[in-house]
Amino acid sequence: MRQQLLGHHLDDLLYPARLLKRAHREAENVLNAHVGMKTDVVEHDDDYTVTAELPGFDKQAITVNYADEWLTIRAHRSQDDRNDDGRMLHRERMDADFTRKFHLADVVRDQIQAHYQAGLLTVTLPKKVADSAGKIEVQ
Repeated sequence: MRQQLLGHHLDDLLYPARLLKRAHREAENVLNAHVGMKTDVVEHDDDYTVTAELPGFDKQAITVNYADEWLTIRAHRSQDDRNDDGRMLHRERMDADFTRKFHLADVVRDQIQAHYQAGLLTVTLPKKVADSAGKIEVQ
């Protein structure tokens, strides 16, 4: 009985340490969400080019959506918990969910192209061509 009480007592003492470890993992995920998908957005005369670094992601785990003038890029990576029956000594590769949004107006939705190669996602968003016919403003 004393051993059972001692076991409970040790669990109670370790509980704050477990909470801190979990909080640390959650903070890393939040930080990775901003640092983990480094992105460049370049505007050209006829399109926007968005390039995002996503090393180690499967192409199937990346989604690109354009709606209401917002480009949304999402990527999910899940680490396999199997470790070949060995004992995990150190772990830095965690599950990751990244989302980035960019407001890009006047895009031709049905001509957007996305390519993923060598850890880089490149999204090209063609701009709508302004109608050149019409009333000319007198200044």
